[in-house]
Amino acid sequence: MFRALIPGIILSLVLTVFTASPAMAQLHIATVDFQRALNEVDEGVTAMARLEGMRDEKMKSIEKMRNNLVQMQNELANQSAILSESARQEKEQAFNQAQAEYQQVAMGAEQEMQSAYMKIVDEFIAKMREVATAIAQEKGYNLVLEATESGVVFSSGIDDVTDELIKRYNAAHSVK
Repeated sequence: MFRALIPGIILSLVLTVFTASPAMAQLHIATVDFQRALNEVDEGVTAMARLEGMRDEKMKSIEKMRNNLVQMQNELANQSAILSESARQEKEQAFNQAQAEYQQVAMGAEQEMQSAYMKIVDEFIAKMREVATAIAQEKGYNLVLEATESGVVFSSGIDDVTDELIKRYNAAHSVK
């Protein structure tokens, strides 16, 4: 809960400093939505499509393993009455190993996808910060807030530079 309050506290402190200083009486603020920009820039759309394809491939493999587990479980249930004790234990052990492997592969795939997504997001945010900084400097903004991460819930009379960021980003980073 405390972490959620930090952006609001920082914003309050920044606004207090800017409004307390006569030299900074003219506060020019803008917002930018990096998440929306990531979803809309051409390079982001392409990267997300690649991630989606990677996820689909992993899901096919995991689904195949799951189907194999279901088949093994059904065979075990159907044959348990006619199998010898040692054969039944052997099949149970094989099922348990397959189930553990399935869980390990599924968790590994999830972690790999999260890692790949975070890497892409971090790379895009770094590039987008550069573009947002250039826009801020050109337009004379004292402060540019990331609309989702800063906790901005409502802003009136504050410029949103997301559309311009998307346009400039696409111009600077064409998709091949």
